[in-house]
Amino acid sequence: MVGRGSAAKAKSGGPPGVRIVVAGDRGSGKSSLIVTAATETFRANVPPLLPPTRLRDDLYPDRVPVTIIDTSSSVETRGILAEELKRADAVVLTYACDQPATLDRLSTFWLPELRRLEVRVPVIVVGCKLDLRDEQQPGSLEQVMSPIMQQFREIETISGDWMSKHPYAFHALFLQIEGDLEHFVKAG
Repeated sequence: MVGRGSAAKAKSGGPPGVRIVVAGDRGSGKSSLIVTAATETFRANVPPLLPPTRLRDDLYPDRVPVTIIDTSSSVETRGILAEELKRADAVVLTYACDQPATLDRLSTFWLPELRRLEVRVPVIVVGCKLDLRDEQQPGSLEQVMSPIMQQFREIETISGDWMSKHPYAFHALFLQIEGDLEHFVKAG
């Protein structure tokens, strides 16, 4: 059900655009991912919470306006987070590759929360901070994510390593989300 986000508004004659909400535990790389997407460069010092960030329209063939919403994971702002997730056209969940607890929280909190809120939009999981990952940490991304993806079939994964090797990685991610949205709009 895409009916909650801006893609549905565009379908019904409202203002076009895509609203991507980025969520995850504190320190999992949400804001850094957004800044990197907006500026196409990595910055070390990023504020903990960004205002809504609009990507340049000319980055995409259809000139679709894309707004990325950063979220706080604090308990005090849980209501705001829930509203943002309900308004999303797509959700990007982040986890920090150097903090295994953030990966665990995908299946113990974040994905169940999306189901509880009845958020039925494309969900992409992005592993950030791959450069800080402990080399002794077992398993590839596929091995680590396989059990989660079997339990939560609505998600797709993209590693921070893949993102760092592709200069327009977030834009490719958007194209993936755009394709998923087209599928959801046609199915809905």
